[in-house]
Amino acid sequence: MNRRSLSTRDRLRIFTLHGGICHLCGGKVQAGEAWEVSHDTPLELGGADDDANRKPAHRKCHRAHTAAVDLPNIAKAKRREARHLGAKAPLSAPCPVLAPQAGNRSSLANG
Repeated sequence: MNRRSLSTRDRLRIFTLHGGICHLCGGKVQAGEAWEVSHDTPLELGGADDDANRKPAHRKCHRAHTAAVDLPNIAKAKRREARHLGAKAPLSAPCPVLAPQAGNRSSLANG
């Protein structure tokens, strides 16, 4: 799903709707502090790209949450989907070793 860009008016509306509170840490976003609009449920995991799913977050909080929580969950969901659809190749068994075993050396040398 493509995320649409937000105008300054949209960002301000989301900020005031949530009282300027970071939805990740619960702290107040101070004037001049870097903040981003965060999706509560990531788009890759089926979240909607609408105001009900958009919340303000400190830039640091958002980046840390994305790296530690969202990206691993998205990767896991993609692996699960690939496995479910049969797109992931099954694990192959290791190749048998062709070298003679210790007990068979004498029979190979004589043969």
